[in-house]
Amino acid sequence: MKGTKGFTLIELIITLVVASIMLAVGIPAFLNLSERTSVATTSNELLAAVLLARSEAVRQETNVTFTPRVDGWEVDAGLVNLLTHTVDSDYVIINGNAVTYNPRGRAALADTDSISVSFDGEVKSRVCLSLTGRPFIRLAEDGVCP
Repeated sequence: MKGTKGFTLIELIITLVVASIMLAVGIPAFLNLSERTSVATTSNELLAAVLLARSEAVRQETNVTFTPRVDGWEVDAGLVNLLTHTVDSDYVIINGNAVTYNPRGRAALADTDSISVSFDGEVKSRVCLSLTGRPFIRLAEDGVCP
């Protein structure tokens, strides 16, 4: 007797149950990964812009200002705009104070100055600015900047 080809109803139901369980677990994990990637990318771009402001201040021997905005940031050397960057305001919001670097690469800062990166209104990471002006990234779950 030859066997029949195809799936039985029970095999099909079991396959659908397994696939739905995998989707129920996988979709939230993927959305969380997408959020973390977006915040990490924006934090790294923000750090690069602050480092650009600091290095250009030393290179050009003039004051250079990094100004965060709600939808991005700007780097200006006097009247010359060196960089303007805009982020998608639906996902990431930047807030903080403007930082002016002098020709020695230092800035007049408080010991807790930082620029926050938010996602859906919740702070996810910070670019901390040390008293010497050197920036570094700190996750929000690790606490406030030292």
